[in-house]
Amino acid sequence: MNLRWVILCAVLLLAAAPRARAQSERTLAGEWIMVSSPINGESASRMGNTLGFPNRDMVFTIEGDLRNGVVLREDVGPSVRPLGSWRVMNNHFSAAFQLWCPVAEGPCGSVVMRGQFLDDDTVKGTMTVFFDTPDEARPTGYDTWVFSFRGNRKAGGSN
Repeated sequence: MNLRWVILCAVLLLAAAPRARAQSERTLAGEWIMVSSPINGESASRMGNTLGFPNRDMVFTIEGDLRNGVVLREDVGPSVRPLGSWRVMNNHFSAAFQLWCPVAEGPCGSVVMRGQFLDDDTVKGTMTVFFDTPDEARPTGYDTWVFSFRGNRKAGGSN
């Protein structure tokens, strides 16, 4: 068999073979609208604490090895920006944020998000809020509230 013929056949086979695309690593980097929903009809914690309206505008950034997040709280003013951090592992992610405390006597605490990517621009999962309000009936000793969320990356909001 002619060597040119073998090379030509190999080139044609390679050209016709389906190409595997490298899967891009998922990232939260960018701006997202997260919409929360009650689980089991619980629109507030056992102690009556809540986060207010169900939509949150969140911005996630990457700065070197740091993965930061901020919740944009236009409802209370431009200087209110609860901070957090996040990580992605394969198709899953987690993030933790501080809660904004409008008054020292009011509920403060933190929020932990755990979710998964449905595609590059859509996520879903659950959030658990740990309020700094004592509640001896909870294993943590503090008032907690769990709800679900679904998020969509804002158009033009990817980094």
